[in-house]
Amino acid sequence: PANAEIVKATGTYKHFGDKTKNESCKIALERAKKEAIIKTLGETVSSEIVSNCSEVDGEYNCERNQFSLLELKGDLSGTQTLSKEYKVLDDGVLICKVDIRTNVTPIKQNLDPSFQFDVSMNERTFRSGEIMEIEINTSKKMYISIFQWLPYGGRKFNKITKVFPNEQFNKNTNNLIKSNLLLKYEAYFPEEIKKKMVDEYLVFVASEKEIPWLDEYARIDGLKKQLVKSKVLIEKHYMGYVILK
Repeated sequence: PANAEIVKATGTYKHFGDKTKNESCKIALERAKKEAIIKTLGETVSSEIVSNCSEVDGEYNCERNQFSLLELKGDLSGTQTLSKEYKVLDDGVLICKVDIRTNVTPIKQNLDPSFQFDVSMNERTFRSGEIMEIEINTSKKMYISIFQWLPYGGRKFNKITKVFPNEQFNKNTNNLIKSNLLLKYEAYFPEEIKKKMVDEYLVFVASEKEIPWLDEYARIDGLKKQLVKSKVLIEKHYMGYVILK
């Protein structure tokens, strides 16, 4: 595509032998892909989201999940691995370094400076049963929808669920926000997941007109397709957090 940009990026991953060569190089590759999008779009990934991965069992999956969310802002195509280096450093630390070249196509972004919103969360790590507080501040009237992504699989999970507005999750279903909105949800650890902790994500979408979103999308790609094709002015944010068993 004419608006695509060819980018070179590097990703590295260090560990103390707790990962195989293949696993550590996969993490390095995901980091290189993430860096390519950030380099092209001028975006920054918050330190809170990045640090979540170091707290979660299955760090590679967490890195991959973060990259999937970042793809809501830019598509990658024609990715080529230019070099891959795996070695032991002098202090015994193992490192994998991956260099790639890829095409990054920006997804249409909101360019109206008067149409914006900010999101904050009371914590980034929760135990099952604790209350999650989400505060949203808007610059003007806009319709807010919140989607939850539980990417860790299982019979009931790995799908995108609209948790707001949705009376099954919150009695407040008025999503036309004038300036401020405070929502509260109870954190829940999935019993069938045999891990000590899991990473989960929220995608916040604001639109100037109400959009008839589905209550569920089978994959993150399904939501992404709707965000891309919409002709309505849209602004989006995402947040990652950890649930402890």
